[in-house]
This record gives sequence, structure tokens and C-alpha cells, in this order.
Amino acid sequence: MITAEQITFAFDGVTIATERLAASVDIETQRRARLEQFKSEAIAAGQIDGKNAEAREGQLRALLAEDYGLLEKAARDVAQDRMLLTVAQLEVDRCKTLLKLLEVTQ
Repeated sequence: MITAEQITFAFDGVTIATERLAASVDIETQRRARLEQFKSEAIAAGQIDGKNAEAREGQLRALLAEDYGLLEKAARDVAQDRMLLTVAQLEVDRCKTLLKLLEVTQ
């Protein structure tokens, strides 16, 4: 019904998914910090002169479009990696359920 190899594979999947999520969260954090630094530098350099917050944000998005794009990609990667971790955890739960079922039926 279930083998030790399947159980090991399931737990290894959680480990790999957790490590991958940690790496993608780290990248997202770095990109967010970098974007905030660039925004501060642009404002300090007088490159942003919008009259209200909405206008300033629009100017920042235009000026730092590539960095905003990188941050958005990093956020998508985090979401994808969270989903992969959830799937891996579901596989571990499935293995645990099968083991309990084996205990009950034997």
C-alpha cells in the first residue's frame, strides 16, 4: 500500500519545497529593499516632482519599471513556491493517513 521509499520521497519533497520557498522569499525581500532604496535615491535626486502621492508613484513606476517588474516576478515566484510547499505537505499528510489506515486494518 505504501513503501518506505514513498514516505522518504514525500518528506524530501517538503524539505526541498521549504528550501525553495525560503530562497524565493529572500530574493523578494532583496528586490523590495533594492526598489525602496532606488525610490529614495530618485526622490532625493529630485527626479520625482509629482504634486501628490499618486503622481509621484506613477513617476517612480515609470522610472523604475524594470525593478518593479523584477519585484512582481519575485512575488509570483513566492506564490508558486508556497503552492508547491502546500502540495508537498499534502503528500506527507496522504502518507500519514495511509500509515494510519494500515495500522487500523492490521
